[in-house]
Amino acid sequence: MKMSRLFFAGLLAVSLCAVPAWATEHTFGLGAGFAPDYEGSDDSKGIPMLMLKGNYDSGRSFTLMGPNLRVNVVPSKLYSFGPVLNYRMERGDVDNNKVDAMKNIDSAFEAGVFGGIDMNNWLLGAELLADVSNEHDGTLAQASVGYRWKARPDLTITPRVFTTYADADYMDTYFGVNSGNRGSSGLPDFKADSGLKDAGFNLVVNYTPWENWGIMGVLSYSALLNDAKDSPIVDDEGNDKQMSFGLMGTYRWGSK
Repeated sequence: MKMSRLFFAGLLAVSLCAVPAWATEHTFGLGAGFAPDYEGSDDSKGIPMLMLKGNYDSGRSFTLMGPNLRVNVVPSKLYSFGPVLNYRMERGDVDNNKVDAMKNIDSAFEAGVFGGIDMNNWLLGAELLADVSNEHDGTLAQASVGYRWKARPDLTITPRVFTTYADADYMDTYFGVNSGNRGSSGLPDFKADSGLKDAGFNLVVNYTPWENWGIMGVLSYSALLNDAKDSPIVDDEGNDKQMSFGLMGTYRWGSK
């Protein structure tokens, strides 16, 4: 087993132990939405939406949003820091015939750390992820800036802009074409190098007109950049503009 797997597994275990089992306030969300069939696809597919959040009086928290789990271990209302785990879906059985003819990419597990600052509702964030499943063996880094706008007591709107850097291992796995992964697609050779992979924004709208129940909408839009955009998987067969959307019913319990 790679040392990185042991390190991130240990970091997550320590962090989970540092956060009490029961949060002061919980929020659970369940719904559905759509997302690109694969990264760079021109087709969309339906996806389930799941959320579970726990907040503590100390400022510690955990957030499970879809395939992404974050545990904030810092007892602060201003700063956040902790481990993050991410599940990346496989690329196989997609609608595009040529991409479907390529070698499948299995699902991947990624682990890393995140940090953030929440200052007067301005949200600064950074995240570093590395593959720990030996699927793409790559590393990704994302930086973001957002703002939490309390439009009404029962309505919070949070826009955020972000950009993502990916190393050569990740880029060549998901955007490269070569004799090892071409299959019967007939796509031309393409080597994808490291660089900025995308830039975009997302919008979270949280509407809670009832004491415990609410509705949450999540919209994300991004533009693939550099070799991700120029890959024949995207340029010839897909779309460099990527959009996803989801709608959930939420239930909150515990103290506010």
